[in-house]
Amino acid sequence: MVGRSRVSDRDRWSASGGAAFPPRAGGALVLVVVFAWGLFGAGPVAAQPAGPQRLDRADSVGTLMAIAPGRLQVRLKNSGDTWIVAAAPGATVEVTGTAAREMLMPKQFVECSVDLDELGKVTQPVEKVIFPGSGTPGVTGNASGFSETKAKRPGGKRPPGTYLVSGFIKSVDGDRIVVQIGRDRFEIPLAPEAELEVATANLAVAGIGDDVELDGEYLQKGQLLASSIKVTLVNPLMPQPPKGKGRRPATPP
Repeated sequence: MVGRSRVSDRDRWSASGGAAFPPRAGGALVLVVVFAWGLFGAGPVAAQPAGPQRLDRADSVGTLMAIAPGRLQVRLKNSGDTWIVAAAPGATVEVTGTAAREMLMPKQFVECSVDLDELGKVTQPVEKVIFPGSGTPGVTGNASGFSETKAKRPGGKRPPGTYLVSGFIKSVDGDRIVVQIGRDRFEIPLAPEAELEVATANLAVAGIGDDVELDGEYLQKGQLLASSIKVTLVNPLMPQPPKGKGRRPATPP
């Protein structure tokens, strides 16, 4: 699944003396302050700013150095400093990039736009497949405003047109994947140079060396409560290797 981590055990990092994440809570600023204090550990009182400081735009870009549940370690490209980053309640999280051809495997959740004829068959090879990590299986179309989800539709055939198919891959045969959605079975041919795109909010797919763009506030430099985290994968996403085996080198899709 896309939600599986690309980070091996040796890449995982746990802050020295770090405690488990306290429950996230919104509301008054004091709750956010307590949240950040409990996460990162208290430093000398004299080192604390008078209040939350906004991350400088020049320090918004960095490289992912390590990842653990609920937090990241990022080295800022501008200063070279290393920061610990946690997502604030309601933070925007985006992970984008490409996927290796090996990601086209059963049980992967995918989305793609297909052209269907009056018999419900795909008429053209698909140029792009998106790996969103998760979603609701269904078919949404622009033919006469027709739309359906979870394969619930009125009797009769679906009007021909362009549809967005979202669901789990049931099988793969060369450059053809089969997506089963309820009683509907879509045999989808892929173009030889089809784009395989990752677009998810799951940080677990990020890996060491990926590019990171941040926004947020901090009480102490080096410890960021982020309102926005955008990760760009520098290598194509690969399936998680079997337990006990290292991850295979990424190859271009």
